[in-house]
Amino acid sequence: METAYIAPGCAVSLGDCRELLARMPGGSADMALTDPPYGIGYRSNRRKDGAHRNRIAGDNDLGAVRAASRQLHRVLKPDSALFMFADRDRQGEVCEILQRVGFRVKNRIVWDKGNHTAGDCRGAFGFRYEILILAVKDRPLIRGERHDDIWRFPRVAGARLAHQNEKPVALLERAIESMSDPGDLVIDPFLGSGSTGEACALAGRRFLGCEIDPRYYGPACERLRRAFAG
Repeated sequence: METAYIAPGCAVSLGDCRELLARMPGGSADMALTDPPYGIGYRSNRRKDGAHRNRIAGDNDLGAVRAASRQLHRVLKPDSALFMFADRDRQGEVCEILQRVGFRVKNRIVWDKGNHTAGDCRGAFGFRYEILILAVKDRPLIRGERHDDIWRFPRVAGARLAHQNEKPVALLERAIESMSDPGDLVIDPFLGSGSTGEACALAGRRFLGCEIDPRYYGPACERLRRAFAG
């Protein structure tokens, strides 16, 4: 497993997150925020030029979610939170997985993206939301403002996407600041383009991430070098 030490308080690894998580001591992380494979065999058909139409590694089923969830519960400290994005149609299964390993699901936050996806343009209405699950170990308390469970943040514009499923940094920053403190360690075992790490840099948190796909790992490292350089 290759590891890049980006800056004091920021490291990212290339490889299977199960290996990274297994090496971490129990109770060593303050929060987790991640966007794992949805288990739907996703590939976008929106980009006509073929960009960002790669298959997502591990997206054929929820095996990656099951494996990571067990380890995440172990490595998180008492009174800590996990935010995990999930597919609309499989969110119930993801919640069941989290509950089986010891988490308690507190919210299914609706991320309102501001515009809808294409999908079946003639046979279904457009989807303009995704689900962000808040699950907890013991009972962490909300820091600052208590938001409702509908979060409105514009999706990342297509021309700016570094990953086909990239989430907006401002959305991730809200989650981080709501359930962790400055200087805390936030982990993301499904790094993607590095958005969670950038949000940590802006929020003054430490960050540890892992990405299995080398196509995204290198650009994510460069993104985080810029972010943590201030």
